[in-house]
Amino acid sequence: MPDKQPIPQQPGSLTRIRLGIVVPVTSESVFEAALAHLEGVDAQWVRYEDEGGIRPAVRETLQDADALFFAGPMPLDRCRDLLPEGVPVAVARQGPIDLALALLRAREQGLPPAPASVDTFDEQVVEELARELGLPIRALQVLPYDPGQDVEEIVRFHLQARRRHRTHYAVTGRSRVYARLLESLDIPVLRSVPVVASIRSAMNEVVLRAVSARHSNLRFATAIYRLLDEPGLYEAEVGRVNTLRMFFDAPEFAEAWVEARGDLSVLVFAHKGLLEEITKSWTTVPLVEEARTRLGARMAVGFGLGESARDSVRHAEMAVRRAMAEGGDAGYLMSEDGLVIGPMGASGTPLRYTYKADDRTDDGGLRELAKRVGLGVATLSRLADLERRLDGAAASAEEIGQALRVSAPSGRRIIRFLRDSGLAFPAGLAQPGKRGRPKSLYRLDINRHLRPDVGRTA
Repeated sequence: MPDKQPIPQQPGSLTRIRLGIVVPVTSESVFEAALAHLEGVDAQWVRYEDEGGIRPAVRETLQDADALFFAGPMPLDRCRDLLPEGVPVAVARQGPIDLALALLRAREQGLPPAPASVDTFDEQVVEELARELGLPIRALQVLPYDPGQDVEEIVRFHLQARRRHRTHYAVTGRSRVYARLLESLDIPVLRSVPVVASIRSAMNEVVLRAVSARHSNLRFATAIYRLLDEPGLYEAEVGRVNTLRMFFDAPEFAEAWVEARGDLSVLVFAHKGLLEEITKSWTTVPLVEEARTRLGARMAVGFGLGESARDSVRHAEMAVRRAMAEGGDAGYLMSEDGLVIGPMGASGTPLRYTYKADDRTDDGGLRELAKRVGLGVATLSRLADLERRLDGAAASAEEIGQALRVSAPSGRRIIRFLRDSGLAFPAGLAQPGKRGRPKSLYRLDINRHLRPDVGRTA
C-alpha cells in the first residue's frame, strides 16, 4: 500500500482541510480509495443519485468546506454559479488512460474493439487512441461533453449509434446515462471512471491550494488603537477601561486577543483573515466612530502584518504613528514588505450600543433576554437597533452579519439563535440576480420583548 501523502499544516493549526467531494453514489468507492492516501483532510461527501440533487447539496456544503472536488465536469457545471470567488475547486477529468482501460475491459469480455460509441471524452483523445490501436478513425463514435447536454440526449446518441453503426458496446462517463443504457441497449455498457492515481493527484492539488489560502489568512496581524487626547491620570484609567469594554462588547473582535497598553492604546492581536474581514479589505476602520460617540474620544489606528508576531506589532506601531501624524480618526496599514496603505476612514454609521455595560440598574430586560437567547448583551442591543432601522423590512442572514460586521457564517449562527428563541421569523426569499442562490429573509422581533424605552438615545 502506498505511503500516505501528508498535506502541509500551519504550525499550531487546530483544524484540517475540509474538502467537499461531489460524487455519484455509483463511483464513490474509487474516490474513497484516492482519498485514503491523503492526510490532513476531512472529507465532506456530497453523494448524489439524481443530478437534480447536486445544487442543494453543494449549497449546504459550501457553508463549511475549505475546497471542493467534483467527480466530473457535469456536477461542476450544475452549480458553478453557486461557488464563491476564491474557493479552491478541482475536477476529475477523463483522460486517455481511462478510455484505454474501458476498451481493455471490452476486450476482456471478448468484444470486438470496434465499432463502439463513447460519450464524455474529447474527440481528439478518442481519435488518437484509435490510431494507436490501429482502428479506423471513425470506428469509435464520439459525443464530447457539453454543459448543455441532458441525459436523454446522450442516451439517444448511443441508441442511434447502435442502429446506424451496429456498435458492439457503449462507453459512458455519466452515472445516470449508464443506468438508462443498461435498460435500453441490447449490448454491453461500460462505465468509465477516472483512475485512482489521477483523482488523487487532482485532490492533492486542490488541497494544497486550500492550505496556501489558509496560510495567507493565518499570517500574524496586529491593530493598535491609540487615544489621542491627553487626559489626567484618573481620566486616563477610566478611558482605558471604557475602551477595553468597547472592544470586548464588539462581536467582530470576539476571536481576537485584546489588551490595554500603558500608552493610552489598545492592542488587538489576530490573524490576517479576521482583520482583513472586519476592515472590509483594509478600507474602513471599525470602532473609530463608536469611540467618538460612546466615549467622546478620538483615535488613531495602525494595522500591521508580519511573518512573526513581533513583526506585525512593529509594523502596527509604525502605522499608528503615521495615523497620529495625520490627526487621527483614521487608520493606516503596513504590510509585511513595508508597504503603507491608507488613510482608511471610519466605517459607516455604526449600530448603536444601546446598553451600557456599567449600567446594572435598568436595562429594559435586555440582559435577561440576551442570557435566554445565548448572545452577548451588546450584540443583542445592536440587533435591537438594527430592527428599528429596518422598520419592519426583512433582511438576509448575510445582511445582518454585515450590519454587525461579522462573517456570513456568524450571521447565520446569530439568526439561528434568534429563530430558536422566537426573536426572528422567516419572511420569504430574495433572488439577488437572475442566477445564483436565493437568500432566505428574516424579520427581527426583538424590541417587542423589551420595555419601550430601552435603547432610545437622545
